Amino acid sequence: MSAGHTTRHEELLPAYALGALDGAELRELEAHLAAGCDECRRQLDLWEGDLEELAASVEPVVPSETTRRRVQRLAGGGAPAARPRPAPRWVSVAAAAVLLLAAGLGWRQVRLGVELDRLGAERDALARQVSGLDQQLGLARAQTQRMAESLAIIASPGARSIQLAGLGPTPQASGNTFVNPQRGKAIFYAFDLPALAADKTYQLWWIEDGKPVSAGTFDVDERGAASVQVERLAPTGIIQAWAVTIEPKGGVPQPTGAMVLKG
Repeated sequence: MSAGHTTRHEELLPAYALGALDGAELRELEAHLAAGCDECRRQLDLWEGDLEELAASVEPVVPSETTRRRVQRLAGGGAPAARPRPAPRWVSVAAAAVLLLAAGLGWRQVRLGVELDRLGAERDALARQVSGLDQQLGLARAQTQRMAESLAIIASPGARSIQLAGLGPTPQASGNTFVNPQRGKAIFYAFDLPALAADKTYQLWWIEDGKPVSAGTFDVDERGAASVQVERLAPTGIIQAWAVTIEPKGGVPQPTGAMVLKG
């Protein structure tokens, strides 16, 4: 080891191996190495060997003409006494590292984009599920409310029940109207009625002073059953009968079709 060896010389070795040392520091280290410092020479060989391995581990990158000229100028700079140094391999290593970093960032950005798209799709699916559950909850609440009102009509004191029998082509059909005189409401149930064409509907009527009054339209389910809740019902004393007819979709002011239930 040279008598002039210091830790400062060791600290300059990595930059010297990379070709990044210049000016007075370059001249100082060159002189120290020329004086024959075995320790600095050994450490410099280690640094240069590590850089050679790093350069061999990545795909070489051909620098642009502008970069090549800059490196050549850097390699030719410094004091005349400095030993000529070829363009270091770290230039290609640095360029490759930049490309690898850019590729890594780009891939990460793509992955993040895919993840954001996935999370967005999951959010939309959850929103649709929540919307569907809200609709189901609304329907369930409405159905519960109708059932509660129907039970209140049926179970109220003074409620009356009117049976409707099947007529004509539907002798198996039947119906039942429960009337609450105090509240002026009624609930009608139909059973075993056949399904109608898409342009037809069933219409419920009550007969008042010999004239039919519409109480609403309805369609039956797959079992032939249906229900209609009637509001603003006429006083039961003047209702003479209940009937169901087949009418055009949407209903009519006065019955025009065949009567299928009456009571």
